[in-house]
Amino acid sequence: MENQTFLKRSPRRNYEFLYGVNPIYSVLTINSGRRKVYEIILSKSRKRSPKVKEIISEALKNGINLAELESDKFSSLFKDHFTSSDPASSTSIQGIAARVSSYNYYSFEQYLNNDIARDSKIIVLDGVTDVGNFGSIIRNCSAFGFDGIIIPKNRSVDVNKRVSKISAGALEEVRIFRVINIVRILKQLKERGFWIYGTTLDKTQKVKDAGEVEFTFPLAVVFGNEDRGISRLVGKNCDIMVTINTAGTAQSLNVSVASGILLYIIQEYKTKDQE
Repeated sequence: MENQTFLKRSPRRNYEFLYGVNPIYSVLTINSGRRKVYEIILSKSRKRSPKVKEIISEALKNGINLAELESDKFSSLFKDHFTSSDPASSTSIQGIAARVSSYNYYSFEQYLNNDIARDSKIIVLDGVTDVGNFGSIIRNCSAFGFDGIIIPKNRSVDVNKRVSKISAGALEEVRIFRVINIVRILKQLKERGFWIYGTTLDKTQKVKDAGEVEFTFPLAVVFGNEDRGISRLVGKNCDIMVTINTAGTAQSLNVSVASGILLYIIQEYKTKDQE
């Protein structure tokens, strides 16, 4: 392995860092964001880890430079890349980092024209702004086999290194679509046969309990802003509004928690429907 970093050889190249075993393994094997991997930097103390050995094997297979450093040198190299408020603290780097290009958003037009199936499932985020929620929703999307996540270009959370870390590698496994107009996107999905399910806290007669809905595929599930929920125009373009009934005193669920529950309900419904 080489012991000089790409940073020293080519300081002008535009790049960012991924940290931790899961994100780096995912970017090497799935790479939904179509990143270019320039180099993997490894602390010698991590070489015996089975998952790290797989990372090394994938890197060598793809001709990616490997830089192996003593533990103290590795820590020194990355100590300035974190702040006290950054969740990717030095204890969670896991002795491995990758220098990569920025995440590339997936083409929604390409998805519409080439990737839709009869049982497609996709998430739409209408103004979610919290990085922690976004990272958790990405993990839920990966866990329950959804095609990807649509986010608006404005007034929305964006992909960054904190999202990557919170998603624990799932960002590299999930397609993210960034679009200009959510309402227009919902109409396009409807034209392709999608049913649109919006989420709400309302308890009116028109709102259905998520556990009692007979879901129709392909489908899109819309989650709204943490404070305001789904916007009026987006709500008007949903076919069915659903809510998650709770038995406790809490009046609402965090949007990432709600997404996990609802995506699980949809997956269970799909599994039972196929039996």
